[in-house]
Amino acid sequence: MQNMYMNNREFYQPNLPSFPLCESKEICITQLSPETSIQTWPCGFNTGNDIITHTFHEEVYILEGAITDLSLGQTFGKGYHAWRNPGMKHGPYQADQNFGCQMLVIVRNPNRLSDSR
Repeated sequence: MQNMYMNNREFYQPNLPSFPLCESKEICITQLSPETSIQTWPCGFNTGNDIITHTFHEEVYILEGAITDLSLGQTFGKGYHAWRNPGMKHGPYQADQNFGCQMLVIVRNPNRLSDSR
């Protein structure tokens, strides 16, 4: 039986390149495992105008900075947590203008990662 998870690694520092989104903004995704990533959004980054839904469970914990849910008009900062069941509508979002946002993102059922944005 093939192991669907990573090999054992005791405390290491992942180092992946940033993924360019446009000329002046980059979002950096550091994949820690098939289900877990750290997403770093630069100052002022936004997800566009569309409401976001997924076909999987998503858990998000804000490590640094903040994001604003543009639909709700609410800002969530360090220490805030979200749990989203499949199909939950959320966003769009904008990262804090001065500090950006860094989040721990965990997805459940990652084999079904078909985003519908």
